[in-house]
Amino acid sequence: MNEEIIQLIDTMDGRQKYDAMCKAFFRYREAVAPILKEVVAEFRDCTNDEIIALIDADSISLTDTVSDLPLRIRDAGTEMASPTDMKIYYDCRFRVKNPKLSNEMICILLHINLEVQNDYSVRYPVTKRGEYYIAWEISSQLGILTETTDYSCLEKAYSIWICNENIPEELQNTVTRYHFVKEDLIGHTDEPEEDYDLMEVVIIRRGDKMSDSDIFKYLNAVFTSDKKNIEKYIDMDRNPQIREEVDKMSGMGQSIYDKGMERGIEQGVMQGIIKMGYDLRLSDSEIIKQLQTQLGMTLQKAQEYLNTFGRQTEV
Repeated sequence: MNEEIIQLIDTMDGRQKYDAMCKAFFRYREAVAPILKEVVAEFRDCTNDEIIALIDADSISLTDTVSDLPLRIRDAGTEMASPTDMKIYYDCRFRVKNPKLSNEMICILLHINLEVQNDYSVRYPVTKRGEYYIAWEISSQLGILTETTDYSCLEKAYSIWICNENIPEELQNTVTRYHFVKEDLIGHTDEPEEDYDLMEVVIIRRGDKMSDSDIFKYLNAVFTSDKKNIEKYIDMDRNPQIREEVDKMSGMGQSIYDKGMERGIEQGVMQGIIKMGYDLRLSDSEIIKQLQTQLGMTLQKAQEYLNTFGRQTEV
């Protein structure tokens, strides 16, 4: 794994580390192939093995930034100002050969940006952020614009977003594609779709209930580190590193689950002690003593919990 990513993960808490490990899992071609097959039209008729062979492994990056440096249009008399100095990192970015347009003589690439958005209920529409990322992906292909810039060199770009949590019920287990379409206002034109449909955003919204669609079954297996079901979509024996990554994710996920269970049990016992104390008309000091005795809490911690859960019990 990239050293910069390792250092970043080391600074995180348990849950953040687990999320980061899940994101880093998608740096493997085998891991992204099932997603491309389900949501990218160009790969719908391909097998996972064919998709893996089309992905440029050397192009996969977890540390690229969405640069905010302005593109300059020479001789136009204007220059776009940079709105911010903040770096925005792509979760995963790579190039893949377009099977519809490439042949032995010419290779046409698709530019793929894959993002994991854990919280869907952010202050901005995820679609707009996806459009921003994809606009940069298109413009960055040309760099500085000149009078001789060849726009025919532009290649199609995808921004795929996997949304995991806080999704409204009516949007759960949905996949939506946003792209350019042609609409003739007067008359009829016959133009190749690949000349204008260059930007596509795909939003995958997972749900609380399991869906029958393969894309949701696969992603649920990944984000729960379910090796048995991951193996239905990925041949982990083909790449031993993937099995190692899944083992690490599984161990981290189990640790988080166990700690959560411990906290839940302790909190339940704590609330039970406080409620019983009120039912028996014990004083606050007597309830605090019970918390200290039965749960081994310090005086300060017992007082904090009584202030928090005592109010809930009284209500």
